[in-house]
Amino acid sequence: MEKNGFRKHYDSLSAKAPVAPKTAFVREIAKLCYKSEKTVRCWLAGTQTPDKQDRVIISKHLKMKEKELFNV
Repeated sequence: MEKNGFRKHYDSLSAKAPVAPKTAFVREIAKLCYKSEKTVRCWLAGTQTPDKQDRVIISKHLKMKEKELFNV
């Protein structure tokens, strides 16, 4: 399964910091979308897909096109 742009962005984050950047990213997106961290991790794993509203919020926040982030 090819990784989507959202997962690629996550994978590009460093793993070294007081709070790991990847954990901080998951928390940030969860807070931004009013979702649980578990839900965001499911989006990253590709087992779930965020709804249109969440995709728009995430794409604006990351300043990337929705099509670049998600396979929809």
